[in-house]
Amino acid sequence: MSRQRAAWPSSLVPMLAGAAIAACSGPSAPPAPPSACPGSSALWVASDYTSSAVGAMATAGTVWSVTGRVNLGADPALAISGGHAFYVARDLDAIFALDPQCGTPLQEWSVHQANHPGTSNPYDVAIASDGSMWVPLYNVPTLLVLSSDGGVVRTIDLSSYDSDGNPDAMGVAIVATPSGEKAFVPLQRLNNMQDYVSAQPSWMLRLDVQSGTVEDTIVLAGRNPFEMTQDPDAGLLWLAEPGNFDDAGEPLAGVERFDTATSTSALIAHEADLGGSVTEVAISGGCGAAIVADATIANSTSVVTFDPSSGAVFASASNSPFATAGADGGFDLEGTAWLNGEFFVGDRRRAADGYPLHAFRVTGTCTLQPTGDDVLLPLPPVEIRAPL
Repeated sequence: MSRQRAAWPSSLVPMLAGAAIAACSGPSAPPAPPSACPGSSALWVASDYTSSAVGAMATAGTVWSVTGRVNLGADPALAISGGHAFYVARDLDAIFALDPQCGTPLQEWSVHQANHPGTSNPYDVAIASDGSMWVPLYNVPTLLVLSSDGGVVRTIDLSSYDSDGNPDAMGVAIVATPSGEKAFVPLQRLNNMQDYVSAQPSWMLRLDVQSGTVEDTIVLAGRNPFEMTQDPDAGLLWLAEPGNFDDAGEPLAGVERFDTATSTSALIAHEADLGGSVTEVAISGGCGAAIVADATIANSTSVVTFDPSSGAVFASASNSPFATAGADGGFDLEGTAWLNGEFFVGDRRRAADGYPLHAFRVTGTCTLQPTGDDVLLPLPPVEIRAPL
């Protein structure tokens, strides 16, 4: 998942809120998107927090952009689930079904909650085997279940899972477990009355998909699940858990591995060993890669690597294969994916012809070497996802 407003350092919240108010629909005369995207490796979303774009890319360097086809808003997320792709326009309370190869928006649904002032802030989409869409709302303590045509099937109240009335549900994954199809929803449980501080245990809800009931509440090993990726073959969920961004040495922060078959979890790599607060994590076989941010006011970002089994750190922020200096407000690295055996990381600093997705090949034991075959996007990258 991409950035959460509530999980940023409090100094950044007003800046992002102001950018969302200034949202626009992008260029007025964009090129027509292709009707087919041969060789497409992944979808991407990009945003400068005033306008956004979505499209497909090939690892050979071809990018197909469909910016301007719809009012894409300013705060996007990309969700891939069950062979389906969704563009989540958080500031518009809208979800767009995407062509899973080209990224072209095909259909729109509104998830705005009329009884809540301002945006409801949809955060993710997961699709069940019956075609229903499960959507956690971040600003409203609600998990929506929509039919395949967008009608509301269920509204699941989450307000009781945090004393401040909103447990900050930041994602959802639907998994076929040995005990049936389940939905897993991580709850940050931040202090929403005190600068969104992570000061209490974060939880994972397990819900039965067929009945829509909460079966269990699992205490996570780390705090503030900020981004979640899924390994459907192994039945694992990987959580990036920064705790609080003003502290890069918290013992309950790092990379967490959650086993959906047993609903057990472990903090695999600790942020003190990685050298920063983890914002994203991507796993490929025996190589785990993550983005970490330091605790300085610059919030410099680095790519780090680790062993997903043991948690042993191969490269920390101090000897990172790729790092930024935190210019222009920091958090420059955003968006990670393993594509065709190579690791890609997004860079929000503009290059001569666009915003790069840097490509790295793996040599030796999870050693990342730049290939020089960067992909350029029209706007700063937010998220890259290969189809599941």
